[in-house]
Amino acid sequence: MEQSVMDMLRKVVQENDKHKMQYRTLIEDYHDKGFVFARANGFPIVTKTILTRMNRLMRKTSIKKYATPHIFRHTHISMLAEAGVDIATIMKRVGHEDIDTTMQIYTHVTDKNEKGCNRKDI
Repeated sequence: MEQSVMDMLRKVVQENDKHKMQYRTLIEDYHDKGFVFARANGFPIVTKTILTRMNRLMRKTSIKKYATPHIFRHTHISMLAEAGVDIATIMKRVGHEDIDTTMQIYTHVTDKNEKGCNRKDI
């Protein structure tokens, strides 16, 4: 993982720790289940919230294609495949139990790479 991504994640974790301390000094309990992307009280960010924000941001761009947060999961798998990560590691990373699920994405990306296409064509 690139250092800039690690630095951003480290900042998120530090913010979570600050929120945790604030909540523990109050009467309220902090929901400490180890979520990285969490609300101030420790509960995970609801997918609907991400979709709402994503839709708002998409309206501010010239992008017309409808997209949901799930596209980032597909992008993650595609980028792992492009980087040459082996199929077993990808499956473990994304929690696929069925190799066919991963292979549908993996082979699509590797086929594009063999044809010399760049990422924007995938």
